[in-house]
Amino acid sequence: MNDWFEWNGVRCTEYGIHVLEQPPLTVPSERATFTDVPGRSGSLTTLEGDDVYDDMVLTATCLIANPSRIPEIAAWLRGNGTVSFANREGGFYYARVVNQIPFEKVLRGNPHRSFSVNFRCKPFFHLDDSSETVIAHSGDFITNPGCVASEPIITLTGNGDITLMVGMQMIELTNVDGKIIIDSVLQEVYNDDGACNEKMEGDFPVLQPGVNAISWDGDVTRVVVSPNWRTL
Repeated sequence: MNDWFEWNGVRCTEYGIHVLEQPPLTVPSERATFTDVPGRSGSLTTLEGDDVYDDMVLTATCLIANPSRIPEIAAWLRGNGTVSFANREGGFYYARVVNQIPFEKVLRGNPHRSFSVNFRCKPFFHLDDSSETVIAHSGDFITNPGCVASEPIITLTGNGDITLMVGMQMIELTNVDGKIIIDSVLQEVYNDDGACNEKMEGDFPVLQPGVNAISWDGDVTRVVVSPNWRTL
């Protein structure tokens, strides 16, 4: 049935909440500046960057079967987390519950009265199927199934100075000692002993839509990619 959302891994139906209306499928707006130029029709559009979009507010309209559960529901529906909706399975959004949920309408003797939960979502829909990929040989390919670049976490095992190529991006690694993790989500480089950002030179890699080659020069024994696939 199309009557649920899932917040931080728990379906709302476990709290006796049923969704009357799912949020519509929404494409986020690009973050852009529009400048009127004297003597020129229309405006000049300046994008802030590639794949830079604004947050979206997605609203689920709901009913509660048992108003006595409102205190535990209020404790559950707060803060940051992940949300998925029945009308868009296969992935999730990173989100925050942003509205003061109007439970008082339910408590006024009408348990069938609807209320809304607003989720302020980051713009990308993250795919559940983002399992780790082991790159067995330099020059092997990994294919991004989404329509926007993803921010991978790359775990490289090797030693010494290494040049890593991800698509057309070159990353220089120095004095690698066993393992190094390049985390494009956090924009950090680290290993089991802590941060080691000084060992990397270059931009944090992204995986563009379509086919991306992964290659390297140097003493590398293993490369594992957690791709974090996402789409709009």
